[in-house]
Amino acid sequence: MPAHSKTPNQQDFRFHSGIEALPDAALILSPDLMILSGNKKAQRLLGVRFPDDVGKHIEQLLIDPEFSEYLNQDNFETPCLITSPINDELQLEISVMAFGGERVILMSRAISKYHRMKKMRREFVANVSHELKTPLTVVRGYVEMIQETEHGLDPHWQKVFATIEGQVSRMERLVEQLLSLSKVENNRDDDDMKHVDMPVLVEDLVEDAKWLNQDKKHDIRTNITQDVGVFGIETELKSACANLISNAIAYTPASGVIDVSWQRHDDKLVFSVRDNGDGIKAEQLNRLTERFYRVDKSRSRDTGGSGLGLAIVKHVLLHHKAELVIRSEWGVGSEFAIYFDEDSGC
Repeated sequence: MPAHSKTPNQQDFRFHSGIEALPDAALILSPDLMILSGNKKAQRLLGVRFPDDVGKHIEQLLIDPEFSEYLNQDNFETPCLITSPINDELQLEISVMAFGGERVILMSRAISKYHRMKKMRREFVANVSHELKTPLTVVRGYVEMIQETEHGLDPHWQKVFATIEGQVSRMERLVEQLLSLSKVENNRDDDDMKHVDMPVLVEDLVEDAKWLNQDKKHDIRTNITQDVGVFGIETELKSACANLISNAIAYTPASGVIDVSWQRHDDKLVFSVRDNGDGIKAEQLNRLTERFYRVDKSRSRDTGGSGLGLAIVKHVLLHHKAELVIRSEWGVGSEFAIYFDEDSGC
């Protein structure tokens, strides 16, 4: 026998050692979803007993309508959330994937603690952001009072207080965006949903953008289909659309062109903002909705960007079951588009 061959017992030992080392509960299933083996975490988390449960169908162990539907749809790209069969207070995230050609692996992890941590983080950010508003308002008040002093300041101190005022403004924008993000993350009340007149909302945002953006002299053009709205939360949709427009304004050179549209495309309703700015490199596209991620950190500081705008957009769209599609070509420009299902229109 060649030196590198492994006997079946050696292969089984390595295989079981491997699944035992996994950080999550793991069950090995046959192609027809019969239980073959698993690790000790599966016994603790799923209540499976070895060898008694070997040969049973997985649905005899995980008796849950959502899990049955998950298996029947035969699409395992996203995990399934179910209640633990041995602890009603524990929520499990279940993932199923092909393994080794002739086997299926089911992975499970408890996510209750994870969600508690996320909630604590959101509450901490919201509370800290709220508490920062008062001292920032006080600092701004004193700076403006000093700047408006009757005798004036010499050029050196004028520059110092202008710098302080600029940094206070930047912090105020950051605090406002943190509060907006926290509000969007915690808002899951569908009772707030109502008809939103998107043509009016978009036109108002564009008018505000033109008024506030006179220095850069952008050519902001619109193409808006009238009498087509959506069912949603107006404040959230306004925040998402405003963030996309403000991003285009911030990152498009002076006298550039920005196209804002609200259109029906096939079975979708689409809000889009297209610019002829610098564009975004392909390797950066997937990270744009991360908190505090900025394509160009130095440029974002100059424009007051916080790296939170697209994170806010992402959470708004999750709440509205909409999708953000980003198209960009480096050196040519970018398009950010929100796609709503037509059945969300009204």
